[in-house]
Formats: sequence, C-alpha cells, structure tokens
Amino acid sequence: MPKSDIKSILVRVPNWIGDAVLCLPAIEKIKSIYPQAEITVLAKPWVSPVFFNNPVVKRIIDYDASGRHNGIAGKWRLIQELKQHGFDMAVLFQNAFEAALIAFLARISIRVGYARDLRGWLLTHSLKLGSDIKKAHQVFYYLNIAASLSQGYQPSVISHQPKIYLTTEEKIWAEKFLNDKDVDNGIIVGMAPGASYGPAKRWMAEKFSKVAGRLTNDYGAKLVVFGGKEDREICNAVLNGLPGINLAGELDLRKSIAIVSKCNLFLTNDSGPMHISASLGIPTIAMFGSTDPKLTGPLGGRAKTIKKDIECSPCFERVCKYGHYNCFNMVTEDDVYGASVKFLQEFENV
Repeated sequence: MPKSDIKSILVRVPNWIGDAVLCLPAIEKIKSIYPQAEITVLAKPWVSPVFFNNPVVKRIIDYDASGRHNGIAGKWRLIQELKQHGFDMAVLFQNAFEAALIAFLARISIRVGYARDLRGWLLTHSLKLGSDIKKAHQVFYYLNIAASLSQGYQPSVISHQPKIYLTTEEKIWAEKFLNDKDVDNGIIVGMAPGASYGPAKRWMAEKFSKVAGRLTNDYGAKLVVFGGKEDREICNAVLNGLPGINLAGELDLRKSIAIVSKCNLFLTNDSGPMHISASLGIPTIAMFGSTDPKLTGPLGGRAKTIKKDIECSPCFERVCKYGHYNCFNMVTEDDVYGASVKFLQEFENV
C-alpha cells in the first residue's frame, strides 16, 4: 500500500508507564513518515494519560481488560470496535502474541512489529530483534520499529527525547494545588522512592530521607513524594517528619505529572516517574541497583544516573539473590546530595 494511502494508524503501546513514555519519540516519527494519517493509540487505562494532549495522537482507545474488554467476549468486543475505525496499519510496540492476534482479527491490512512470542505469522511486516537493539537503550527498541517504516532512516539519527505535553489548565491547576499546600515558594524537590519491580530497584528509604533532610536544611527545599498506593508506607518513611507532602496514591497520573512539572529537582529510582520527570525536562537524578542505565536510564541533558560498578550488577533480579543489596548500599547519601547541589546551583544562577 502506497504511503499516501495510509490514512489511519493504530499504535498498540506498552503496558508499563516508563515504557509508554519511551515509545513517544517513535510515535512522533511515525507521524512524520505519514503526516496525512491519523494516529490512534490503544493503551491500558493506567498508561493512556501519558498520551493525553499529544499533538500527533488523534484519539486514545482504552483497552479495558478488567472491564468491557474482559474475557473472550470482551476481546471480541474490542476487535469489533477496532474494525469500525477501518485502520490501514497497526504498529505493535507491545510484544504479546495477543496484540498481533487482535490486529489480525480486526482485519488491519498492514501489521508491523517484532517477530516475538511466536506471532511472526500474524504480522505482514515482522522485524527481527537484533543484538544491536538488545544492547541499545530501550527507546531505540521502539524507534527501530518506526525507522523500519521508511527507507533510509536509522533509529540512531531520529530524535529520541520523549516529551509529555501538559495543557495550560493542568499547569494552572498544579500551581494552585501547591499553593494550597504551601509548597509553591522556593525550591521544590520531588521524590519517587518506590519501584513496583521489586526491592532490587529501590534505593533505601532512609537514604532518601537523609538527602531530603540536607536539602531542606541547606536550601529550604519543600518536598513532594510520589508513588502509588502501595508506596504510601515507603513515602512516609522518606518524609519522616520533614516538611513536605506525601502524594502516594492520592492523585491520578495526569495530575501527578502536572505536579512533577513544577519541581526544580527530582530524585528517583529506575521507575515510571523517572521517565516522566526526564521527559518534562526536570533535573532528574536516578539511582540504579539491579538494572542498567545504559538500557533504561532517564534521557535528556538534565538527567543524571548514579550507579556503582560491582561484579554482580546489573543482574536484573527483583530481589538480591545474595541478600546484601550492595549495588544500592554503595550509593551513598553524599553521592546523591552532591549531584543535587550541582543541579540546584544551576537553578540559583538562572
């Protein structure tokens, strides 16, 4: 099918917030290849807010697997909904066999994605996952798919900085929210001490707290702690009587993003909030333990990762199999505080 005949494209995005952020540059690239086409994102409800207000996304369809799309009947309902849109192409960033099967049954004539999970036969344009992509940052995993749609493009030369777009109303809301909480003046430090993957991705809460205390004492910083409902206890441990607010489980994703955009510094583990902060251009310091910043680190000129090179890391385990968590124990409060000071000095000199 000629490019000019591609009028409507479905993009099945990943199910994790961090991965959803990292696929944003690839979606923008798809739009630049097919400027005449409308792009529809198919996303699980908890990640769809990442794509709100994005200028290249025409619409978002929530894949409500626990509601109207639950079970076999629900999947068939989703397939019929997709059929009604008459998509010319489906680009599958999500790897599952199911993603390809749904696109196939929805009779989308062009289906593009990696030949993984035994789904290659369901794709019209299947890509092999080469060793170069496996070793590259995750953002290139998605950009490689976009690059395959246009001859002559290489993923490495495409802009790979994710961007989340807030509305003016959302920014005004965030300012009012912080003003009402008395954390609108001076330096605002955001922190995300959780990580749903497991403890091997969580720098210790007491270390977060010590750094936060120093930033409060030395810079008069106001603290805002982010996370899901499951992070409430960890976030309370980080604040530990320090001046600030615990927003874990209190706000929806879009409002949390708006609050993050007002921070002057963001301290985080390898997590979804890390990628959100970096995508907003907030000075971001990320502590890495079991994972590899070369693969999943925050992107942009205002992001810094702190990781100690030890023999057993990166192991990519959820829990330290040796029980010592030295990859995180060796990351000191001075390491993080020193990196924070460098960013805050830039802020003070503006």
